[in-house]
Amino acid sequence: MHPQMLDEGQLQSLFQYAMVLSQHRDDAYDLLQSAVESYLVTLKRGKTDIDNPLAYVRTLIRNRYIDHYRHRERWPSESFEELAVYDISPVDLEQLTIDSQELEDLWGQLSLEDRDILYHWAVLGYSTDEACALLDIPRGTFLSRIHRLRKRCRMIANSQSRQE
Repeated sequence: MHPQMLDEGQLQSLFQYAMVLSQHRDDAYDLLQSAVESYLVTLKRGKTDIDNPLAYVRTLIRNRYIDHYRHRERWPSESFEELAVYDISPVDLEQLTIDSQELEDLWGQLSLEDRDILYHWAVLGYSTDEACALLDIPRGTFLSRIHRLRKRCRMIANSQSRQE
């Protein structure tokens, strides 16, 4: 066995560490696989000066866990009802005329993900499936966000018309 390869006991120890961080078995396996894969690629590229492989892989696991946590905080997943009826007809949003002030008001109220969805779908003109693929968002999540964006657009348009 190569001196920098990990044995079964070390892998079990690393899995336990990943399990402590993630608190979910499948996530722990994913963290461990990703970290070990990165470690093996590093070895393959010729980096042989790693003094403590166990500590190195543990650091990789921790960094990946932190990256996943930050991603979840920035792009939280939202559950939706599969059987719920969403009005996804493209007519309403496209027929809604928004002046620059209304757009500025709306844009400031949107989350980063909603801005991204609106930009890809309404501005760039991608279909629902194309936008879902580009943004790596499940179709149901995308449709529910579009539904909520429409409601918000209507509310802003109605409040603007009442003020005039």
